[in-house]
Amino acid sequence: MRDGSNDSMSLRVRLLDPGLTYVQNMCRLLDPELESSGSFFVGNYILQLILNLPSQMGQHIQDLVCALVRRMQSCGIAGLKNSLLLVFARLVHMSVPNVGQFIDLLVNIPAEGSENSFAYVMSEWIKQQGEIQGSYQIKVTTTALALLFSTKHIELSKINVRGYLIQHVKTTAGITTRSKAKSTPERWTLMPLNAKILALLADALVEIQEQVIEHDDEDSDWEEVDANDAEIGQDLLQASAAKSFGRPSHEHLAAMAKVFENQNDGDEDELMSSVDPLNEINLANYLVDFFVKFYQSESSLFDQLFQSLTQSQQLAIQMVLNQLFVSPITSRLGIMASGPASLYLVPIMFDDKVSVDEMEDM
Repeated sequence: MRDGSNDSMSLRVRLLDPGLTYVQNMCRLLDPELESSGSFFVGNYILQLILNLPSQMGQHIQDLVCALVRRMQSCGIAGLKNSLLLVFARLVHMSVPNVGQFIDLLVNIPAEGSENSFAYVMSEWIKQQGEIQGSYQIKVTTTALALLFSTKHIELSKINVRGYLIQHVKTTAGITTRSKAKSTPERWTLMPLNAKILALLADALVEIQEQVIEHDDEDSDWEEVDANDAEIGQDLLQASAAKSFGRPSHEHLAAMAKVFENQNDGDEDELMSSVDPLNEINLANYLVDFFVKFYQSESSLFDQLFQSLTQSQQLAIQMVLNQLFVSPITSRLGIMASGPASLYLVPIMFDDKVSVDEMEDM
């Protein structure tokens, strides 16, 4: 009778809270004792549940986060770790407009070897962000970093993470062989988490701008194109004029968006992107919107963090800011503007893709 009673109670619990059953299944798949290969596809499984059963999953966020952190700490495959970080990024979006509360949740969950789960997850996230591939994954993780940054949570300035690679200075004579290079450990600077997130967002902007230039060079090799290709090629040719430090044209920003949107994703990417509204984000416009709003609303913090960026990161941000502001911005940031770019104002024209303000509805 006792066993039957327990089974009946368990059945009633599952019927009243189906989300609990899914979480229990996920926790089994996220068991840190499993081989990493045994959990390889669990990230996509969790994302599907988050997208299709958000209210049920929301009731068990803490259990899910604990399981994710334990699995990440025992993970031996970079691809698995990236897929779990994508889940964290989607949870950030899921917590809007209460992203700060999601940070508090992570702060209150212990993580072995780290101050707390938030410190651990972010230390891994900033290491892996540059390795994340696929248009959908890049959109979700990059915009999630922007959402975290925008909370201005105190933990963002308290936590120090890996900053920039310190270039090795040769101190001995002779040729540096591969074995010698491998035996020399990499050294990194430390920087506040908020500064590192800003640097990663600037890197995303740099990458999109570089893709515009690369596509421009590739298109120049073709003599015959159809009407659509000709239109895109013209956009890129116009965009190439913005390679200098000055203000980019609106065409440059539009070309940035087109290049990123036209990237081909893999099969798994297409499966997720077809059902996730976040895939409607125009990342180029989103980043422009983010940097402009940050500059306007938090000028003192902007100036402070801007100084910690590399020259290429600073120039990428300056290009989009000069889209709206005249020359005082270049003198304020200590950067030389080239040509007459700083003498004119050209308004940013956003298309019908999702902007920062619309994120709260997702």
